Amino acid sequence: MISYLHIIYFFIVIIHVFSYHLPVSKCPEEDSLRKCLDQYYVKGPVHFRDNFVAYNKDLNKQFNKRIIIHFPVAFVHPIDVLDVQNTIKCAIKLTYPIVARSGGHSFEGYGLGDKDCYLIVDLVNLNKITIDITAQTAVVGTGNLIDKFYYEVNQLGFAFPAGSCPYVGVGGLIMGGGLGFLNRKFGLSSDNILDAQIVLANGTVVYNVKNYPELLWAIRGAGNAGYGIVTDLTLRIYPIQKVISSFYFEYDFDQIPLVFLLMHQLGSNLHQNLTTTIIINSNSTTIHGVYLGSTSKLQYHMKEFIKLSTPKNISYIENNWYNTIIGDQKESEDKASVKLKSFFIDSKGLSNEGFKSLMKFSRNFRCEIISTATLIGGGQINEIRRHETAFVHRGFLFEMTIIATLNSENNICLQELEKFSQEFQRNYTSYEGYQNIIDRQLDNWQCRYYGENFERLVEIKRKYDPYNLFHWNQSIPTNTKISCI
Repeated sequence: MISYLHIIYFFIVIIHVFSYHLPVSKCPEEDSLRKCLDQYYVKGPVHFRDNFVAYNKDLNKQFNKRIIIHFPVAFVHPIDVLDVQNTIKCAIKLTYPIVARSGGHSFEGYGLGDKDCYLIVDLVNLNKITIDITAQTAVVGTGNLIDKFYYEVNQLGFAFPAGSCPYVGVGGLIMGGGLGFLNRKFGLSSDNILDAQIVLANGTVVYNVKNYPELLWAIRGAGNAGYGIVTDLTLRIYPIQKVISSFYFEYDFDQIPLVFLLMHQLGSNLHQNLTTTIIINSNSTTIHGVYLGSTSKLQYHMKEFIKLSTPKNISYIENNWYNTIIGDQKESEDKASVKLKSFFIDSKGLSNEGFKSLMKFSRNFRCEIISTATLIGGGQINEIRRHETAFVHRGFLFEMTIIATLNSENNICLQELEKFSQEFQRNYTSYEGYQNIIDRQLDNWQCRYYGENFERLVEIKRKYDPYNLFHWNQSIPTNTKISCI
């Protein structure tokens, strides 16, 4: 007998689904797509829009509530590379644009395409991890989240340089660069891609992309921009100290110029085991850092900085690598309505006028805002030249991200943020922006994300995806009149 609770739950689900204003009409060739996926024996779950509960769950994987939801024709959840291959064959046959999704954390929602009726390949079931401690490598399915990957390698005494959000999928993060607390020591995530398995736009599988040097070059910095569907990555991993120290130095808001100036002077010479992030909100600033080693050694390396900056509060914590980076974040992920902007600051640092501009904006912005400036100067990221991989952003001191959490005045906040960002970048920072902090409003994104590497990326795209099967608003195109040289 069906209980009242089950009936209530059913209607809640239906109401929630239709709150998205789900379109009634089918996508073109939708019935043909169903038949094609059946004929090719795609084994993983396939969720079309008439499967309300499963389809809605897939929609909800997009974490940024600011994003206008697009409605894919279906979500395919492949269980192996053959499923991916056959899904692509159906997309080719029926001319469906196709997008791969790893963790659902595209800040602009490109994991759902950029209009209705995309075919989404959700890689969540491609989550195998194979670690070779002798070779110091890991083969990682691109459906894994950072949390699981970090945990597995940490259990064997290793670590990998990537971000600190446990819910982000490894595929998009690693292939788009990958900044975090190990970059000064071991380089970017993308710098540590040794090999990959990728299904191309013609449906063929490249099992070892290292045999295709130009394709390997492209996925090391632009692999999340439309070259195919990467199903696993072979990554270099690193033995890690048993004891990792994290620290927080707290300052008053008006000490922001002092903190930045000292980091300008001392940051590039700090030990490569040490990475710091300056965190600015509307009334204070904090330096959060991670050191590969004990607190006593950390204190030695930061002795001069502490003496000159006189923080009002200091705290240290020792733990292993996994707990230091992930900590208690894995309890739950809160969705929010956010907009992010990215800037690179060169070795000269911010000018006095730049400090004033940032501080004034932080004080007066009508929505909640946090700015972070992560130290990358003096580390392995800058040991690689701009053209050696598709990740062009080398030689900088900081990567700065502004994170705005929007409220009922979100349209005004977005306008204010856009105006400030354009002026701030024009006057005080590099022209470039970090492609993993994807920004739909960014003008001339081709050159800001990829610099002088962009035209080569277009050539490679044209070779491996000539009909632009994998495309969205900010994917690499097959043709361009833009020159970034």
